[in-house]
Parts: sequence; structure tokens; C-alpha cells
Amino acid sequence: MKSLLVSLIILSACSLMAQTLTGTWQVVKQGNCMGNEFGEPSETEEELLESMSSLAGNAPKTMTFNADGSGEENWRSRGKKKATAKEKFLYRYTNEALYFLDKKSRLITDTFIIEDLSSSSLKIFNKDRSCERVELVRVK
Repeated sequence: MKSLLVSLIILSACSLMAQTLTGTWQVVKQGNCMGNEFGEPSETEEELLESMSSLAGNAPKTMTFNADGSGEENWRSRGKKKATAKEKFLYRYTNEALYFLDKKSRLITDTFIIEDLSSSSLKIFNKDRSCERVELVRVK
């Protein structure tokens, strides 16, 4: 009976740790609403989109969520070890939503609905523009 109770407590603690947002996440897929606004792209537009995506390269974009409600978004340029752009932000997290806050007034500036949160992946979409989706994987 004792071992059953201990294993139940350990299992519940592990599931709580698996559902936490704190840590470093890397963006693996990011979709926007551009394709939906313009309809079918022409041949020239497809070539332009291809060349623009090849210029982006595979520079990783990471987001770090701290336990105190602060975070940092980093972009790296291809071939550089250090982040070239850092943006600090404040956030609030509930089980179903992620709110980004203004630094001074702490008012909500953006709301993302959490579609899936597991120990290794996070899928969110913008509440106002559901076609704006972000998929992240846990790095640390």
C-alpha cells in the first residue's frame, strides 16, 4: 500500500513537471496568414517565396520562459554562435492560454491558445488570427 502511494505521488509530480512551460524552446515551424490573404500565388510569387525562404537559412530561433513570468526571444544569424537579436518579454501562463504582457503596464498585448503542451513539444496559435501558428520543441 505504501509503495502504491509513493509511486502515485511520483507519477503525479512527473506529470506536473512535464506540463510546465519554463525552460528553453526552439521554434521548429511557424505559420502566418499571408497565404490565406492572397489566394493562389502566381508562378513569379512562388519563385520569390522560394528565394526568400532560402535566404532565411536554418538559423534557430529560441524562446526562454522563466519561472518568474519573464522571458527572452533570441534570433541567431547563420554562422554565428551568439544570438544577434534578443527581445525580453513578460508572460502569464494558464492551462489553456499564453498571454504576452506589456513591460510597463503589464496589460495583455497578445494571446496565444495552447493547442498541445507536452514534456517535449508546444503548439500554440494566436487567438485573433488562428492561421498564425507556432510549433516549438524543448531544448533545455
